[in-house]
Amino acid sequence: MGLAAGMMRPGLSLATTEETFDVLEIGTHTYKNVTVTTKAKNQIFIMHSAGMSTLKVSDLPPELLAQLGYGAASGAPKANGSHPTLSTFTKQTFTKIKAPQMKDLQKQWHASAPAGLATVDLTPNLLLAAGVALVLLYLLMCYCSMLICRKSGHPPGALVWIPVLQMIPLLRAAQMSPAWILAFFVPVLNVVAQIIWSFSISKARGKSAWVGFFLVLPITSFIAYLYLALSDQAPPKEERAVDMMTLETA
Repeated sequence: MGLAAGMMRPGLSLATTEETFDVLEIGTHTYKNVTVTTKAKNQIFIMHSAGMSTLKVSDLPPELLAQLGYGAASGAPKANGSHPTLSTFTKQTFTKIKAPQMKDLQKQWHASAPAGLATVDLTPNLLLAAGVALVLLYLLMCYCSMLICRKSGHPPGALVWIPVLQMIPLLRAAQMSPAWILAFFVPVLNVVAQIIWSFSISKARGKSAWVGFFLVLPITSFIAYLYLALSDQAPPKEERAVDMMTLETA
C-alpha cells in the first residue's frame, strides 16, 4: 500500500495518518488486525486484535520501515539518526525466519548440544558470530593449503579456494592421482585415503613420518596441518657422488 510521510521534527510524531495491516510479524511475535496509531522517532504504537503494544523502530524490518515513512526513499531520516548498527541489521535479518523454525532450532540445540552449552540461547548475534568464525576458519585452511602446495613444488591455482575441489591440488602436491578424490566420499575407503595422503604430503614437504601420524589423529591434525603450512621448507638432501672405480683406477 502506498504511504506518504508528513512533515517531521525530532522528538515529535512522524505522522498522524493511521496505517492498517492484516498481519505483522515482528521478531517472534505475530500481530493481527493491526492499526498504527502513532509513529514517534524511536517507537510506534499499534492497536491489534489482542490489545495495544509499543514497538521499537529498530526492531522493525526494512520493508515495514519504508511503508511507515522511515525509509530514505520517503525523505524521512533514519530512525536512530545514523546508519543502522550491526546489531540492528542482524535483528532485521533474522526476523525473516519464521518463529516456529527458530523454536525448532532452539529445541534441537538444547537437546543435542554439550552439557556446558545446552543452556545457551541461539540469538541472532550469536549465530552471526558463529557464521563469521566459520568463514574465517575456512579461509585460514585454504591459505594453509595454498602454502603446503607451493612449498611442495605444486602451485595450487584457484582450486584451492573452492570447497571439495581444493583436494585436487592437495593430492597433486602429495604426488597422488586426482582420482583419489572419489575415495574421500566412500565410507571406510575415505579413512584409507586420508592416511595415505597424510603420510604422502608429509614426505612431499620433507617432514618425518611423525608429522603424517599426527596429521591423521583428529586431536592433533589441525596443529600438524598448520606446521606443514607454516614451517620452513626442508633443505635438499646432499647427494653423495659415487666414484666408479674402473680397472684403470683400481
